[in-house]
Amino acid sequence: MQLQRILPDADLSDAVAVLRSAHGTVAQQFGFTQETNPTNSAFIDAETLRGQLEKDIELYLMTEGENAVGCIAIEESQTEAETFYIEKVSVIPSCRNRGLGVELMKFATSLIKGRGAKHIGIALINEHDKLKAWYQNQGFREILVKEYPHLPFNVCFMSKEV
Repeated sequence: MQLQRILPDADLSDAVAVLRSAHGTVAQQFGFTQETNPTNSAFIDAETLRGQLEKDIELYLMTEGENAVGCIAIEESQTEAETFYIEKVSVIPSCRNRGLGVELMKFATSLIKGRGAKHIGIALINEHDKLKAWYQNQGFREILVKEYPHLPFNVCFMSKEV
């Protein structure tokens, strides 16, 4: 298994494929469509991802041999001191339940800790109980649940100390 940072000027096709595949199962589970939840990673394209990478989001692609199997992104908070956010935690469906998600989280946590951060935040679909429990098992605690009019779900914010 290898992790490599993906820069904005790189070929983003593998990263887009991982994001669409991994988040596609969640979109299907919750009945999201591009019309009801256009910002969901299940519907991301290379142009949108490139724009995100140009705005200080760091994306890391996980590969096994020649195959892209997962990815994770980190972003430094612009409003909270010593805080980073973990985003786009993704493992393709055929590689799930093998500990790859935990490895991605350990990798991101190590990067964040190495930059002197004290807190890690995440945001997820509040109604996704299985994912929420997965994050809780990694030390995250629920901070806030918020409703956004443009989203078809409530957002759960979780945090943990580094």
